[in-house]
Amino acid sequence: MGLPQAERTDDEVYASVRDLVTRQLPPDTGPLTPTLPLHEAGLTSLGTIATMVAIETEFGVTFPEELITPDTFHNLTTLTRAVASMPAARKAAADAAPGTPAGTDDAAV
Repeated sequence: MGLPQAERTDDEVYASVRDLVTRQLPPDTGPLTPTLPLHEAGLTSLGTIATMVAIETEFGVTFPEELITPDTFHNLTTLTRAVASMPAARKAAADAAPGTPAGTDDAAV
């Protein structure tokens, strides 16, 4: 089991978001830094949608309409801030075992 919600750090939320974004990037993408614009890293519009869906699944949240903007998906820092602003995201991230998406269990995998 993951850390309790109160002990979940911004760094852990950032790491989860970074991993989900990385899955949508071309294989030859260089290092993904916190402020590198995601479109410059190779994230396409389709990749952005896939990333949003992956985040919603991983953290058990739904992006509110006001966060579905280019500014939210500008870079890892802006995206992590948006995810961290959703209370259910922190709880889901804290409850999930490392490497296990929220809402799944070992029997279903």
